[in-house]
Amino acid sequence: MMGRTVTLKLNQQQLELLDRTIAKGVAPDRVALVRLALRELAAKRATAGARS
Repeated sequence: MMGRTVTLKLNQQQLELLDRTIAKGVAPDRVALVRLALRELAAKRATAGARS
């Protein structure tokens, strides 16, 4: 798997949303949560592309 650097610019409200999601146990930290979201997005796009 090729590594990529992703830079996010989030406002305070978005950071708080990430932190609340982490507090629920979805991921251990912000980096892991963003990686999870990117994997889910990629899987969703791959599924949508396969249907076309």
